[in-house]
Amino acid sequence: MFRRLRAARWQVLAAAGAVALVCSGCGTTSPPKPLGRPAHGPILSLVTALGLNGPKPRGLTQYFAVKDRSIYATAFLGDLHGATQLVMTWSRLTSRGLHVLFSKEVPVTSYGVAYTSAVVPGRTATLPLGTYQVSVSVDGVTRDVNWTVFTPAGTTDADFTKTTEPLQLGPSGSLPQFLPKVPCVKVQSSASMPTTTDVRLVVSAYCPQDHRNGPTRGIVVATMNHNAGEWLVGRMSLQPTGMLTGSFNLNVCKLPDGSNQPGTPLYFSSIIFYRGNSRNYSDSYLLPPAHLAPVVIISSSVPAGAQVYPGEKIVLHVTGAEPVAFGAEAPVRTIVVTGPADKVVTSRQFRPARHRDKCGTQQLRKTIRLTYVVPAGAHGPLTLTATAIGLEHHFGRSTITFKAGG
Repeated sequence: MFRRLRAARWQVLAAAGAVALVCSGCGTTSPPKPLGRPAHGPILSLVTALGLNGPKPRGLTQYFAVKDRSIYATAFLGDLHGATQLVMTWSRLTSRGLHVLFSKEVPVTSYGVAYTSAVVPGRTATLPLGTYQVSVSVDGVTRDVNWTVFTPAGTTDADFTKTTEPLQLGPSGSLPQFLPKVPCVKVQSSASMPTTTDVRLVVSAYCPQDHRNGPTRGIVVATMNHNAGEWLVGRMSLQPTGMLTGSFNLNVCKLPDGSNQPGTPLYFSSIIFYRGNSRNYSDSYLLPPAHLAPVVIISSSVPAGAQVYPGEKIVLHVTGAEPVAFGAEAPVRTIVVTGPADKVVTSRQFRPARHRDKCGTQQLRKTIRLTYVVPAGAHGPLTLTATAIGLEHHFGRSTITFKAGG
């Protein structure tokens, strides 16, 4: 029953959307303001995934388990003003900056898809833990995406090998814009989440406009709660080839009853007016789960490594922050500071965000201030440890050490 009601709601919206598309200039009522920001330029989107099925990424994610065997990077292209070359560069993020692993040049054309991949060498090797970046450059524009390798819960030492071989270049190539024989029967879509609030939507359908078919129009709508209504993301654009395309950055926090909590579904639909009728193509995207631990930073009124004495006061600022370049993340829930012998100096728990704040980002970064008094009898290295906890088993840790005593 619920599915029938939901389908009916989308059908009503499709009809309303069709009227708006056909009669965009029929009345004096202003159209609703789009919530999405159109994505223009030669690179519409860049995503990472486990594989590729034709032009569509398979298992789209920025998180890869150590047991995965390959990573595919796919670039969705816009108007390139003709055929040209695209360069994809794979790098590893280190404490000294980016360390380039390899680059690949790929021939591309407008509104096509380009891809390269990284593979694990050997049959027993695992993905090296760490954070990586893929950058794409074409027509003077560069865009990048970060991805990371994590250890799933329950992974044992037996799951790892001692290999230190770096990732190697795998299959690569490009696919031209696909024009099906039967027009306007299918919409290709891709969704990704490059920040903690933005979802990037790319949709396209072959719906050529001519004197027989009449005008072609299209819009994209979205919701995270059907009871809160469906909202205009943006209008699709008809290309000379007959492709009706839309590329948008949508801040999910702008949707009524929106949420950027990991695992929340986003429902979106392409409503197309073609040959005198409206057509509705619905899809959904699940905000990615959180896998990364918070990053912990300690700042101190006394420099690390300095000499301190019993009774001396040290003012500490401890910050726990979730990464912001990997999509949805869970909030920082607890910060604990311990001293020698793991004695708790302070433990601060943070209340979950209120309902109206559930889409905010303030919960992803928390800072506490404390004053630590060097205990009597302290001598030798004095280490304080700060731990920030997000999801269960996901914690970040940092230490600061002083020289205690004379």
